[in-house]
Amino acid sequence: MSRGLALALVLAAGTAHADDAVTTSVTPPDMSDQGIGAEIGAAIGGRVTPGGLRLAGHYLYQLSDQDYFDGTATFTYGGGSAGCFRDRMNNFVCDHGLASGGGVEIAAGVRRFFGGRDQFWPFARAGVGLAIVRYQDDSVTGLAIPVHLGGGVRAEVADGVAIVGEGSLDLGFGVFNHSLGLQPQVGLAITAGAEFRL
Repeated sequence: MSRGLALALVLAAGTAHADDAVTTSVTPPDMSDQGIGAEIGAAIGGRVTPGGLRLAGHYLYQLSDQDYFDGTATFTYGGGSAGCFRDRMNNFVCDHGLASGGGVEIAAGVRRFFGGRDQFWPFARAGVGLAIVRYQDDSVTGLAIPVHLGGGVRAEVADGVAIVGEGSLDLGFGVFNHSLGLQPQVGLAITAGAEFRL
């Protein structure tokens, strides 16, 4: 009888341990169901993709144990002079530098965490945005739809506060004035900042 009771207790403990393993969260333990963040960094563009100083604000909302909705508002501030001209065929073309132009974008995406070690939590991020692109010296304006693919690392530094570093590849297209029409959008961005639990 005592052997049967001991076996039952061992099995119950093993089952409870297995249940705990299944329900363990793979998101950072300091995060709640909502958060906000701000980042600063650099964007690399070219032609009619804006580049320069990148500022971004994030709103995070938990979708599952692993995934968060990541809504962003992004501002890109570049320099540069006029870069558009008419070629020998009288086509209007633009060839701006890597850190030229400006842009304002609203994007929606998903951030997926992959489990962490200590306070470091890697993640992948994918999203799509709607942006207004502007090259003032050429009076060129466009409406762009970029897709963002990237990832980064989040590290807790205090209760409800974390630092984040991430990079992204931005691919898409835009429609521009001055007979430019449909143009590709290809860029890279690297940013770092802080996030706060709500």
